[in-house]
Amino acid sequence: MLHAGIDLGSKTVKLVVFDDGLEVLYSSYERHLSNVFETLAYTLKNASVHFPCEAMTFGVTGSAGMQLAELLGLPFTQEVVSVRSAIKTLIPQTDTAIEIGGEDSKILFLTGGEELRMNSTCAGGTGGFIDTIAGMLDMNAEQLNYCAHGCKNILPIASRCAVFAQADVRPLINQGVSKEDIAGSAFDAVVAQCVGGLACGRPIVGNVAFLGGPLHFLSALRERFIDRLGLDSDHVVVPREGHLFVAQGAALAQWHAQPSTLSQMVEKINGIDWRQGASLPRLDPLFGSKEEFEAFSKRHASHRAPRTNMGAYEGEAFLGIDSGSEAIKYALIAKDGSILRTYYARSAGNLIEAARDMLLDLWKHIPRMHDGSPAITIARSLVTGYGENYLRQALRVDAGEVETVCHMRAAQSLSPDANFILDIGGQDIKCIYLRNGSLDNVVLNEACSSGCGALLSGMAWSMNVRFDRFLDAALFASEPVDLGTRCTVFMTSRVRHAQKEGATIGDISAGLAYSVVRNAVFKVMRVRDFAALGKHVVVQGGTFLNDAVLRAFEKLSGIEVVRPDIAGHMGAYGAALLAREQHVRGKGKSACSVSELLSLEQLKRLQLTVRTETCELCGNHCSITVTTFESDGETRELSVGNRCARGDRSGAKSGIQFSDYYSARVRRAFTRAARESSGARGSIGIMRTLEMFDLFPFWDGVLNDLGFDVVLSSERAKLRGAALGTIPSESACFPSKIVHAHALDLVNRRVAAIFAPSVREVMPGELSCPPSRGVPFVLKANVEGIGEGGVPLAAPVLEGLFSSEDLDVRADVAVRLLDALRPIALDLSLADIEHALVVGSAAQRAFRDDIARMGKTALAAIGQRGGRGIVLAGRPYHGDPEIGHGIAGLLRECGFAVLTEDMLLFAEGPLEAEASNLSGWLYPDRVLNAAQATIAFDNLEFMELYSFGCGLDALTVDRARDVIEGGGKVFTALKIDEMVDLASIRIRVRSMIAAHERRSFEKRGLPEDDGKK
Repeated sequence: MLHAGIDLGSKTVKLVVFDDGLEVLYSSYERHLSNVFETLAYTLKNASVHFPCEAMTFGVTGSAGMQLAELLGLPFTQEVVSVRSAIKTLIPQTDTAIEIGGEDSKILFLTGGEELRMNSTCAGGTGGFIDTIAGMLDMNAEQLNYCAHGCKNILPIASRCAVFAQADVRPLINQGVSKEDIAGSAFDAVVAQCVGGLACGRPIVGNVAFLGGPLHFLSALRERFIDRLGLDSDHVVVPREGHLFVAQGAALAQWHAQPSTLSQMVEKINGIDWRQGASLPRLDPLFGSKEEFEAFSKRHASHRAPRTNMGAYEGEAFLGIDSGSEAIKYALIAKDGSILRTYYARSAGNLIEAARDMLLDLWKHIPRMHDGSPAITIARSLVTGYGENYLRQALRVDAGEVETVCHMRAAQSLSPDANFILDIGGQDIKCIYLRNGSLDNVVLNEACSSGCGALLSGMAWSMNVRFDRFLDAALFASEPVDLGTRCTVFMTSRVRHAQKEGATIGDISAGLAYSVVRNAVFKVMRVRDFAALGKHVVVQGGTFLNDAVLRAFEKLSGIEVVRPDIAGHMGAYGAALLAREQHVRGKGKSACSVSELLSLEQLKRLQLTVRTETCELCGNHCSITVTTFESDGETRELSVGNRCARGDRSGAKSGIQFSDYYSARVRRAFTRAARESSGARGSIGIMRTLEMFDLFPFWDGVLNDLGFDVVLSSERAKLRGAALGTIPSESACFPSKIVHAHALDLVNRRVAAIFAPSVREVMPGELSCPPSRGVPFVLKANVEGIGEGGVPLAAPVLEGLFSSEDLDVRADVAVRLLDALRPIALDLSLADIEHALVVGSAAQRAFRDDIARMGKTALAAIGQRGGRGIVLAGRPYHGDPEIGHGIAGLLRECGFAVLTEDMLLFAEGPLEAEASNLSGWLYPDRVLNAAQATIAFDNLEFMELYSFGCGLDALTVDRARDVIEGGGKVFTALKIDEMVDLASIRIRVRSMIAAHERRSFEKRGLPEDDGKK
């Protein structure tokens, strides 16, 4: 008897046939590109040639297998059961199995208590993640694997879903990091997601089996797992047919099922209507008739940029370059602003080669005079986009400008009355609000690109349809499928659902066009009333070249918008216009009438070298990549990865004008008071995390007075290695995850005890967040070496800490603290505790007074120098360099005096009583009160940091936005965790500066200095 197993997965169709002796006689592994059942029919038909009449049992498994089993009358086995059956029969020595599929990953613990860990809401650490990163580098998964073997430096890439990880990979590509290092780092991110996000604190030990297609075919990925887990060859289990393992398990689970033949299966499949049971709602067609489409096309064809024949032009020209997330573009314009030539090419994961090709195209098309000299002189060049800094150094571009300003300048040149500009690119969205022709507010997408063009191109690729055909099919689709506004990765399953219901390519494409617009409008722009956008709306970006997306926006908004015919080149066109204006004003290199852009000969001789080093110039100890460009004996350097100006190698002039108040506040929080302490009661460790960035002076004063030698965890503790394996929840916020690294740091330093209080209310009616209160319990349950048999954990559970704003301690604190400390200090008395609490309160008051003085000093300096300040609001622990990622330093380099929210509040004194307690939560209230205080200062801006996965922060952001925008200021919020894209943050900061400057001109009644003549 033969036995067949079918695994219909999220990305592939697997078939395996073996005999009673478990010898594999036939196997097939095919990517289905979302054509699941067509691929299955093809697979079974090919197999039936080898086994036309042989009887065999059938077992079905996989994410798409249940419907097949029901329609064919075959037994279905859940995937985990299939894996368990195969392990038990084929590799019984396995203790732990790691299986990675297309959209899911699993860890199956088989000894020490069977348990399954599987991804639930995040598709990070899966084959889909790997495919996405490979696509960004313009290669397939096998090529990515080859590159990963050449990796020399592991760089930080988010081990979240692929869409978020793109925010980390994009700047690496644009800054010239090697594909080998990016590939190896992407595989390391997969490992981090599986080990940290799935194991959730349970050790992966014993014999470990690696299963599934990615782990079978991608040897570099497997090696990263083995290295990260510290496995030797004796404990690595790699089945010969690991990619077919789940299908084998399905066959084994149904060993005694009713037999049939492959020919009969093919017959049944051919007779089934897969398009039954439609349940997805449908939307209105984009166009009701061809006449409606023709009117639409005619209207938009009228919005054309002025052009001049390049072959007939002589004189000065101006070059604008846009180095975007997926492509590089240029626009060359004449003195009157008309376009001479445009260029577009995908950067394909290699920005320097794309830039070379771009500049070669430019010089090749410059017309020549009769004597052979160029008829056109590039008078000035300007670059914008994610690759701005890289191209300024590589190609010697004259100037750079933030994208939002370039896009605004281009839009206003073609539509002077514009009120609102929406730019949707491959992976980002820019919403630009204008008032009286000036930049008023800017909103950008944070980390997710589900409202961007990458969603459409990715879906077309996954369905194996040419992109242009995919988009054209949407225009006259009769029943567009409502695909919702879900995350890009999980929308794939909704598309598969639509295909099962018989939706056409056009129905799906049109539905995706609606989804892109909905995501942009409701998730990024957060539009409540389209009337707020104004009557004159300009849409641009490569995504809006798609008529389906444009039509979906007009239907949803009810607005007839302007789409320029150069929608995909607006950034480059705006850059060229700004270059012309700078040249006319004589700004920048005024002595030079010709651009310093590399000539054709210099371009051919351009050489670059890349090296990686650790910067030791400050406490961040950044791992930086230094690229050296050399041409004609001139050397220029660019550093990537540095979080402050000290690591910058470009030679750019620093914009720093003020002292580093933000870092001073962090240093003051952990500055030890000059007290005498014998340390007779031994060492006690405190983790440099969470509320300790606010309350360490208090607890240090208390414990020092009690005779303990207080030991702080290292500020360089990082969430790596063993610490990752102790985190019990993948959804925890990063600040609560990094606690595990600091706890292990203290264990390794052999402190006598660790002190970790759980405080419900710090101030009356002001709660601390639940994850913070739960820290001691989580550590005790998950970190080996803490608690029983390890370092004692002193964890007093306090209902409240201070009884008043004067920092008087609540009466019940002394008793609870004594109960927690007595096991490690038997001779402590209640009187000792009460005295220590008085000392601690005095230390906390001194800390608060110092913060107030810092705030007053900063505000005075801003006023005296006529400068700008910014309140970088958030939680106190956002000052941790590992969490804050040098954002405060970046703001300071942009010329801001950076204040924390408590600097402003303590300097200004208590607000009105009705405003001081807005939410009932301590730190959210500080943020909201600081927002309210900020709007009273013309020279202060406001920016909020908040964490992924924090519900409190998500609510606070919306309320803070209402306060700041209601006060006429630009609101900027940055969502951060272990990863952050500083390139994206620079766009926000520079856009905010531009808006601030425009408002300043308005208030002073001065004309805007934008060069428009």
